[in-house]
Amino acid sequence: MNRRQYLTRAGAGTLALPALAGCLDDLSRSESTTSAEDRTGERELSRAAGTLNEAALALDIEDGGVDDSEDVEFDPDEPTGLIDDARGHLETAAAELDDDRALDIETLETYADILEALVVVTETITDENLESDADAVFDGTVDDGDLEDATETVDRWMDELESAEARHGGAVSDYEALDGDRFEELARIDPADLGDGIESLGGVLGSLVTLVDGFDSMLVGHAALEDGQESVENDEYERAKAAFGDAESAFETARKTFDGAEDSPARLDDQFETARCQSGHLAAAAEAFGEAAAAAESGDLLTANQREREAERSLEAADDCTE
Repeated sequence: MNRRQYLTRAGAGTLALPALAGCLDDLSRSESTTSAEDRTGERELSRAAGTLNEAALALDIEDGGVDDSEDVEFDPDEPTGLIDDARGHLETAAAELDDDRALDIETLETYADILEALVVVTETITDENLESDADAVFDGTVDDGDLEDATETVDRWMDELESAEARHGGAVSDYEALDGDRFEELARIDPADLGDGIESLGGVLGSLVTLVDGFDSMLVGHAALEDGQESVENDEYERAKAAFGDAESAFETARKTFDGAEDSPARLDDQFETARCQSGHLAAAAEAFGEAAAAAESGDLLTANQREREAERSLEAADDCTE
């Protein structure tokens, strides 16, 4: 399945690796002093390294993919298949080589683990449904919207991103544990290139986590806003003030969360801007509703009506953010 690429130009791309296809046999050690069995193990080790490098290249972001992201696609099956092939070569190499090469096998197995995790992360952050899911959340938070559907969408996002974060964290840990010199000797690439790729993907993933965290705060705010409005209808002004205060706090948290986003996918720029717009107006609405409830509680109906009208205008402005 192909998924559109939404990654941004964090550095030169995800895995800025040199072209390695066709050079796999260059990684083999001299065969002049080794037995036929040893040569088999060496060749399989070299093939494993080369195939893993091909998988890394399949995760690479071309320079043109940033400005014209609709034309860039990510197919997880390609790197996944290459990683599987590499593991097969490593299994044969482990069976053929002496025990003193165990650390070489382990290093390339770790490389495979890292790339496997990065495939999962890349597939998550290039999900073609990201835009439509974000729009569904916005639709659920306007007048007559379905908050339950919006909440289900955000919960699903949070689960998927949590899983991707765990895989990315594992990749970071594996990378930090790598013997850089041994890795460079085997893979013939600078380990810093791999590290840059891991960091780049982590930045984009983090921006999506930020977006979903902000959405979660907005949904908390909407629930509190509804509770406050219901309390006003029942003349429960003390409870209404507390609910509106909670709503204002949640919307302010959402706004600050959205403002803190970095390395966000370019295709989600509009969604981030809409989220910032909505959260600001909603915070103002909650504040005005709270003031209206306080005025009504004290019997100042004129001020209560004025503040309520202000709140309604802020709600309308929040709805207009989606247009």
